[in-house]
Amino acid sequence: GETAEVPAIAVEALDPTGAGDVFVAGFVTGTLADWPLADRLAFAGLTAALSVQEFGGSLSAPGWVEIAAWWQHVKSYDDQDPAALRRYAFLDGILPAAARPWPLVRAVPTIGFRRQ
Repeated sequence: GETAEVPAIAVEALDPTGAGDVFVAGFVTGTLADWPLADRLAFAGLTAALSVQEFGGSLSAPGWVEIAAWWQHVKSYDDQDPAALRRYAFLDGILPAAARPWPLVRAVPTIGFRRQ
């Protein structure tokens, strides 16, 4: 009977392959960690938003380092909406220190790409 609403993160989508799976994985992660429903939805939406910015289904799923790099990057801007930052403040207690700056460079999947 619990409900929650979390706004989506606007991103430039390159490839939506696997975004639903990544969303579910993020939601299940939060559920297993016993996070509040709104935090689970925010985390699931964030992981899906990060995944569509890369090519390739499972290759696009962000890891903890990618999520931490995004969070550090977002917090570095002075013009961020304070309410939006508070929505993701729960990340401070769960993420490792970002070892690499945002954006991270990933390997590009080669299956299905042809030279032109």
